[in-house]
Formats: sequence, C-alpha cells, structure tokens
Amino acid sequence: MPTNFLTEDQRKRYGRFTGIPDEGQLAGSFLLDQTARRRAATAKGPRNRLGWAIQLGTLRYLGTFLDDPADVPAVVVDYVAEQLGLPPAALAGYGTAEHRWDHQEQIREAYGYRKFDFDQWFSLARWMYQRAWIGSERPTLLFDLATKRLLDHQVLLPGVTTLERLVSGIRERAEKRLWATLAAAPTAPQAQRLQQLVVVPGGRRISELDRLRRSPRDISPRGVVKALERYDALKTFGGPTWDLSAIPPGRIQALVRFARAARAQAVAELGGHRRLATLVAFAAVMPQVAADEAIEVFDLVMGDVIRDSATKMTKKRLRSLKDLDAAALLLRQAWLAVTTTAADPEGDIRAMLAAMDVAPVHAAADIVKELAQEPDDGFEQMLEARYNTIAKFLPDLLRHLDFHAGPDGQDVLDAVTFVTSLKGRRRPIQSGEAPTTFLSAAWLRRVFPPKPAPVGIADKRAYVVAPAEALRTSLHRHEIYVPGLRRWGDPNARLLSDDTWMAARPRVCEELDLATDADATLAGWVDRLDRSHRELVDGLAANPAVRIERQDGRDRIILTGLDRLEVPPSLDELNRQVDARLPSVDLPEMVLEVNSWVPYLAEFTHVSEAESRMDDLELSVAAVLTAEATNVGMEPIVHDGIAVLSRDRLFWVEQNYIRSQTLSRANARLVAFHTLLPLVQAWGGGELASADGLRFLTPVRTLNSGPNPKYFGTRRHGATFYNFLSDQFSGLHGILIPGTQRDSFYILDGLLEQETALRPVEVTSDTHGASEMTFGLFRLLGYQFSPRLADAGSATLYRADPGADYGPLNPLTRDRINLGQIAANWDDVLRVAGSLHSGTIKASEVLRVLAPGGKPTPTGKAIMEIGRLDRSAYLSTYFADELLRRRVNTQLNRQESRHNLARKIFHGQKGELRQSYREGQEDQLGALGLILNIVVLWNTVYFQQIIDEMRAEGTHVRNEDIARLSPLKFAHINFHGRYSFALPAEVVGGQLRSTRKPADATASD
Repeated sequence: MPTNFLTEDQRKRYGRFTGIPDEGQLAGSFLLDQTARRRAATAKGPRNRLGWAIQLGTLRYLGTFLDDPADVPAVVVDYVAEQLGLPPAALAGYGTAEHRWDHQEQIREAYGYRKFDFDQWFSLARWMYQRAWIGSERPTLLFDLATKRLLDHQVLLPGVTTLERLVSGIRERAEKRLWATLAAAPTAPQAQRLQQLVVVPGGRRISELDRLRRSPRDISPRGVVKALERYDALKTFGGPTWDLSAIPPGRIQALVRFARAARAQAVAELGGHRRLATLVAFAAVMPQVAADEAIEVFDLVMGDVIRDSATKMTKKRLRSLKDLDAAALLLRQAWLAVTTTAADPEGDIRAMLAAMDVAPVHAAADIVKELAQEPDDGFEQMLEARYNTIAKFLPDLLRHLDFHAGPDGQDVLDAVTFVTSLKGRRRPIQSGEAPTTFLSAAWLRRVFPPKPAPVGIADKRAYVVAPAEALRTSLHRHEIYVPGLRRWGDPNARLLSDDTWMAARPRVCEELDLATDADATLAGWVDRLDRSHRELVDGLAANPAVRIERQDGRDRIILTGLDRLEVPPSLDELNRQVDARLPSVDLPEMVLEVNSWVPYLAEFTHVSEAESRMDDLELSVAAVLTAEATNVGMEPIVHDGIAVLSRDRLFWVEQNYIRSQTLSRANARLVAFHTLLPLVQAWGGGELASADGLRFLTPVRTLNSGPNPKYFGTRRHGATFYNFLSDQFSGLHGILIPGTQRDSFYILDGLLEQETALRPVEVTSDTHGASEMTFGLFRLLGYQFSPRLADAGSATLYRADPGADYGPLNPLTRDRINLGQIAANWDDVLRVAGSLHSGTIKASEVLRVLAPGGKPTPTGKAIMEIGRLDRSAYLSTYFADELLRRRVNTQLNRQESRHNLARKIFHGQKGELRQSYREGQEDQLGALGLILNIVVLWNTVYFQQIIDEMRAEGTHVRNEDIARLSPLKFAHINFHGRYSFALPAEVVGGQLRSTRKPADATASD
C-alpha cells in the first residue's frame, strides 16, 4: 500500500497547519510586516494557531543558522524578545543553547498544545482503525480527518511523512483483517468454486464472473426464466449461508462494486486473501441483487402483457361495435313488436311469434351475449388468453423465490401458493378448495363461468392468470415481498430497529430540532399556521393578485398569475456585451481549462481505491467525460498515435475510473469552488434548490426504462434524470428514475444524498410533487417545501384552532388538523424521521411503509396531518407574498434553462439514452451533470472578467442586472466535431483567455 499518497499541494497545506518546518522557513518573511505579525501573535485564545506558529517558527528560524543575536538585526531580536516576554540578552547563544527548547515548551503550555507522544499516537491510531474498519474512506480523506482531530484536540501535528505512514499502515491492517475475515467464510469446496469464477472456460470468451454480474436485458417470458436461473446459479455458491454480520456493510459493498466493475483478469491478479475476499463479497451480495432484478423483469413482462391485453380488448370492442349495434337494433325491433302485440287486447303473442322468423333474433341475442360486457369488465378476457405466455415463467418465479405477505396480501399469497400445487394436477379445481377472496367480480365470472360449465368448477387457465396479475399489484404495494431484497423486500425492515432507535432517539431529536414530546413541537407549527393565515387576511385588501369568489356553491381563492418582469435597457446591454465578449471555446478545452483552476479530475480514482495514477490520466478522464456527456461515443474522441487517447486506454479508464462515487466527489469540488466566486453571491446564497426531471427515450430494452405515452409516445420506453439545481446555478445531484415514476418520491432522496458543500433548506418543484405526505416529511426533516402550484386556489386550507377568527378565510378553513392523530403516533413519526436522517431507508422507500397499496397506516396518517398543517401555512404565505412566488418561479425557470443546455450537450445519437445497464446510465447522466457544472463555472469566471473589464473601461454595471444574468449561455461553445484535448498556450498555467472586444464583435456581426 503506498505511503506517499499526498500530492504536493496537500503537503504544502499540511505544512501551513503545522508551522514546523514550513512556517519556520517562512518566519523571516513573517517578520517583515511587524505590525500585522504583532496583532496576530498577541491575539488571545487557545485556537490561535497562527500566533503560536509565528512565535515557534521564528525561534526555529533563528536557531537554524544564527548562534549570536548580534548577527540578527536589532529590530528582529527586540520583536521576538517582546513576544516571548524576555530581555533581548536572553537570546544570546540561542542557536546552540537549550533556551529554544525551553521556550518551545512554554509556548505549547501557553496555548494548551500537547506533544504527539506515544499516548497521542495510540489514541489516534485506535480512532483511525475504527474509521478504516467501518468505512472505505480514501487515504487522503482519512489523512485530513486525522489532521482535524489532532487540531481539535490541540495536539502538535507530526511530520507529514509520519502521519502518511500511520494512515497507510492503519488502512492496510484494516483491509487485511477484512480480506482474511471474508476469505474464511466459505468452506474449502466453496472457495475453490469461487476461484473458478475468474477463469475463462475452454470454448468460451468470457468468465463466469462476467456472465453472472450482467443485469438481465431480455424483457420477455424467457427473460424471466433466465433471470431466475442467474439467481439460482448465484445462490449455489453459498453466499446466503455465510454469517458476515461482523463486517460493516459498506466495506462489503465496496468490494462488490470492484468485482462488478473491474475486468475479471484484474480480479484474478489480486494477491493474498484479497481475490477470494472480493469473490466472497460478490457471492454474498449478488443473489439479493439478482432476485430484485428477476422480479423487475417479471414486473416489466407482466406490465407489457397487461397493456397489450388492454389494447387488444379496446380494439376488439371497436371492431365489434358495428355487429353489436346491428344486433341491438334487431332485438329492439323484436321487443317493440312483442310489446305492441301485448298491448293489443286481441293480440296473440304466440301467433305473432309463430308467424315471424325468430332465427335472426336468436342470432342477435347470441351476438349480444358474446360482445356485450358487464359494467365492471375490463381486459380479463384478453389477459386470460395470454395464459400460455404467463405459464412459461410463473411456475419458475413461484418456485425460486420465497414470497412473504403482510395482512393485506395474505389472500393473494394463499392463491399464489395454491397455484404452485397445480403442477401435474389433472382433476378440476373445486370452488371450496381454491382461495377466491382476492378475485374481483370480473375475474370471478371468468374463473367460475356460468352454465353449461358445471357449477363450482373453476377454469384453471383463468385461475392461474388472475393470481399472476394480483401478485404484480401486491408487489407494487409491498403487500407481498421477498425478505432481504432492496427493491422488492419488506420496507419496514429498513426502519431503525427498536434497540437502535431507543439509543439514537435523543441524538435524532436534537439534530432535527424535534422535541420528544409532541406538544412542544406542535405548538410552534400551529403558531406558524395561525400567523400565516392572519398575515394573508391582513394583507388581502392591499393584494391585487388575490381575491375570494364564490363558485359552485363554495368560496375559492383566485390567484392572478405573475406579470412578466420588465427587462431594463441596462440588462439588455449587459447581456449583449457579455455575449459579444465571451471567448469562443470547444467543449474539451473548457473541460481541461476548468481543471487548471480546480483539479477536479484528481477525484477520479481507480475502482480498487488504489491511489497510484498513470501518466496524463486526467487527459484520458476528460476525454471519457466528454464522450459520455455528449453521447457521441468513443469514436470521435479516439486519436490514433496519441497513447492517452487510444481506444483501449479510453475504454479502460471508462470502466475503472468513471463511477457514481468519483463523479459525485468531482462535482462537489466544482460546486465548492463555484460558490466562493464573488459573482455567484449575486445569484443566491445556496439556501434554495429546485428539483425537476429530464426525460430520455431509451430505444434499448433495459430494466431501467418504463412506458409513458405522454413523454415517450406509444409503445416506447424511457427514463427520467431527476436533478437538483441550487439558486447559484450549480447542479447538486441527480437520480435515475425508471420510466416516469412519481417524482415527489425522490425529492428528499436527492437532498439527503447530495455531497456538495451547499446545504439548501428550501426546495421547490412543480405541482406534481406537492402531496401532503411530501410536505410532512419535509417538515420533519427541517426543510421547507415550496412548490409552484398550478391551481393553488383549489387546494384545501386547514386550521388547527377551531375558535380562531380568520374573517373572510373562515369559510375556506373549515377543515381541521387532527392534532390528536399526530400526538398519538409521535414516537413512530420520530422513528421514521430518524431512519431517513440516519440513511437506513430512503424517502422513496419510506412512502411504501407509510401508505402501502395507497392506504395510509396510522403513522402515515399522522405524517399526512403534519403535511396538511405545513402545506396550509405555505399556501397562505404563497398567496400573500409575491416575492415568494417570483423566487419559486425564477428558480424553476433556471431549471428549465439548464435542461435546454443539457439537451444541447447530450446531442449524440438523437439525444437517446442507449446504455443497457443501470450503472452505465447513471454514469453517463452523472457525466452530463458534471459537464453542465463545468459550463456554468467556466461562464461564471469569464462573466466576472468581462464585468471587471467593462467597469475598468468606465461602464457602469448595475448589481441588479448582474443578479439577473444567467451562466447557462452556450452559443459560444462548440459541442460538435472531432474533439481535440489540447489547451491553447494562453491558458496554460491557469491564465484566462482574452475576451473579445466590442469592436471585434461588431465587425463579426
């Protein structure tokens, strides 16, 4: 393991912390500005490390080459003596005597610092070992954390190489323990089988590891069977039988990530216990992943079958309407003839029937019987006709997976269990032996058809198909689940356990600012609601945008839309100047130029977490990022004869360096640099963010796409890139959502998972995310949810105090918040909040706990009541505050502009997402998000330069106009062509390009 993993910049930064020896070497320059040095050195406080470093550094500066203070300028001797409280004569012979060591001890005691002795070394090593064992933090991060810990505990920092060796040794020891523990889990035969995973069998092109780690792509009945066979093959290695509970899950996941991403040859080349440990982790985790993916394939196939059946039923109905109409008209004529004869006192119905031809009437009745449907009939007839398709995979699904059920899914599970017993059975199914409580009326008519079939005898084909449809529905509602799975498991199992919750309860309440007693927290929320309602009422007369009208027998709030803000001539001129002066740039040059300002490409480390780096790695990473973000593939990026841009090298870098973790770290570094730029503060403080989805068509069949005719057209599939944008125009995070599932499920996921330095406290989205449950979860976690509401006046306003007088709002606030529901379930509510805050469950998963099958649990109802309380307070503020409405609208417009830029960048292959696997899709969209932030950062830096130039030329630039500039411009960027990764000479070394002059722009126009 390398012991010199720090870069030169990191070493210099560490030297600035220590003051020894780097600060000592700089002490002479410190002494030049005596006034500033005196102020820093005489400042009080135990954390004044600067003053300590100056004094101690000065002593070492003097002691390195001066034996007699006479050799030092008198002013220096006097200054140092004054700082140390000594007479100048006391410095005589300082370079050879022991005075300096005594003085160093005095300085340490004065500032409360301790030496880095054995006790401190042991304490730090034990702390580092615990972190290294629990998590897979990089050496540089562990080094920084150790430095911070020593500084916080006021321990003198050791030399940089000492701390480097300690970090490397601790990580190596923790990893060897991990590898040895995992390698000891399987039996000898199991270990031998695992070692064969990386061997390419004779006659094949890939190893078994390559085959088993690939997610299913065949979305068909045969694909379900193949996915289940893969799950069964992974189980045979024995992973589910091993007890790995003593190993932190994060460490296992890191090894699995490497096993799934690296080439089988790279895994085979691992030495010692590491290769077997990696394969053990793979075999332990992948069965659950494979089971999740097998159910996913089943879900997609059943969804296709159901949609196809519904489409065929609709077409059949349309085709049969002509025959049904003709038969109905004939029956009507016959009925009128019968009723006319019956109404005649002398009429003889039997004679009339004997005289008429009744054969057409019987034929018409048969047509009506065949074509007419009951009011509750749907596509059951056509779905039953797909029995042969469903029978190809349903028995295997039920045999391979161990389904469990909650109370609401037990009847379906009973039926599914009964279906498994039908294999090979010849005798008919009797009504008394088959579970039927889950059947709808339409399915009952098909399962137990009326005469001439025997009464009580079930139609086997219909009975097999009906549970298959019900199983899919119950899996979506999580009424039925497979224990241990992430996607299709029991979501309640991811909440904090009883013991863990009791231990974490005080900490969670403190961090979320929630009282353990519901009354204390509810009092503040109720007071906020009351104030919001009263502020709306007080300002109603002076608010021309809001009025109350009576419509359809009830009062409604009518909210007038916002007028468009006028664009002052000065803003038009500023935009024209910026557009004219911005230098033209190719996208690859922009990627490299931003890296020269902030080395974000250094965050791309090997998937094995090794710190060694090949020559010019950053150039190869930049090329791969450009290929991914533009969606053009590698071919336009490859340059024959240039080793760093060769085809093999680029594909190797893509496989080993581009992943969600490195993309996230690089993005966080860009955002941290961007937020410190002076111009950025004019756009926002980072407290507001927006969330919205960018849709991509996926022409390849994959588990991570879904149908939606509104966005993708009929019979086409797509995915959603749900991304988060700060009010500073920087992208915070992105989530891949299959199809177009409800976006509101993922808003909190993005906030809780994002790793940038920004911590927004308010989030806005479009109306589709404004559910009561979402409002409640936001309030519990301390965020303000501020959606843009399309029809705000139709929303219900609630009150908490039944006796409060809100004047004209009284008819609108008749519904009350059920505070008792909240108080009665407060501890369970806190537990849900704590589980989200601790990361044991995602917000998109917790909604399945709170409202399985769309029916809220008592805890879910309590959170909905909190959501009603919070949404009502927000609505009143939304009506009363035009600035709030404008802020929300402006932020969402920024998001739309960012999506336009994203479409411009992601131009290759018709803008379609053609990656087959989820990891590839996430990496490609993550690269797109990173490039978007690179464009924003580059534009921001040059905006600042242009504004500075304009002001230097005497042009007055208003701050109000700067606040309305957008760094999402792209007319000056070339996204197309064959890409060259070579920086112009003028920007090498971090220099900025020359902006275009207005005269040049005029000439070009």
